Amino acid sequence: MEKISLPELITELKDKSALYNQWYNESEMKYGSLPSHVIAVWMIEVVEPIVKSAVEQNVAPEKIHEIVKALYQESLKLIGSGQAVRYKDEYKKAWLLMVKMPNLLVKFPVKTISLLNDVLSNFHLYAPEKIREWCKLIETSTADIKTIEDFKITGRIYAWKCGLAHLRTRLKKDYHSLSENLQEAVANTINYSGNTVEIFENPWTNNNTKFEGVQGGFKGAAGFFEHPPKLAEIEGNIFVTDSKSNYVLFADQFGKVLLPANSVDASYILSNSKRLETLKKWLGKENEKIDGNALSSVVVTKNTLVFTLHNSYFLYLFSLADA
Repeated sequence: MEKISLPELITELKDKSALYNQWYNESEMKYGSLPSHVIAVWMIEVVEPIVKSAVEQNVAPEKIHEIVKALYQESLKLIGSGQAVRYKDEYKKAWLLMVKMPNLLVKFPVKTISLLNDVLSNFHLYAPEKIREWCKLIETSTADIKTIEDFKITGRIYAWKCGLAHLRTRLKKDYHSLSENLQEAVANTINYSGNTVEIFENPWTNNNTKFEGVQGGFKGAAGFFEHPPKLAEIEGNIFVTDSKSNYVLFADQFGKVLLPANSVDASYILSNSKRLETLKKWLGKENEKIDGNALSSVVVTKNTLVFTLHNSYFLYLFSLADA
């Protein structure tokens, strides 16, 4: 650690070296040999600036110990599991958000780190390409994030903005629990000047029926399905199954997500599946591009139309003009 220059961090690591060595050895027992170079670089590039931001809050030495301990132990987990190696840039960018929110770091070091790691885990499942965008969005609001609850809610809103469509339905209540300053910051960041209630209630903002893309795909090509899937609307939700795997679909203007629906039997989804020979009622001239004989299932809600084809592994989505 000879390249670390922050006196408070150097003192903490030296004075409590036995403890830090113990945690290092325990991690090696769990994960195997840890790459010392990776740890050293991570400590310099990530941990040190975070600790510096805490030091600048004039906190007591025992609080510095609590913060460094949390950062070190969680760093070893990330490096040992390979996350901080495989996704180094993403985790680095996310962790360095703590530099902008030292108040949260000082009060809740473990909780703050855990929240960041949970966010990245979710993005890796549903939209890994949007992690950096999420970090940029959070950074615009850090000055107004005062509590852990602020961070959770703002993080959820921006995660939804980055494509995690399943979060939208809870955001209206979340948004109104924020301070006026944070509400304004969030509205400005998501570039919405209208009624914020509407943006959380309505999945689409266009006034015309429009093709919104596809979701799903063949499992052997990083998709979801081993066989062409079928859809069904059950209690207001759109379920999909290929007879082996079951999901519930969430889709809106920012993204599409398939969440596992293991509590629902494939047979129940299939028994509720409906097939139509034409979609002209909803799609108008767009219907001419679709072979009615190829349709295998259709779901039409108040604002969304989704269909599947007999020989396709994808779900095809349209937003409807009445949305």
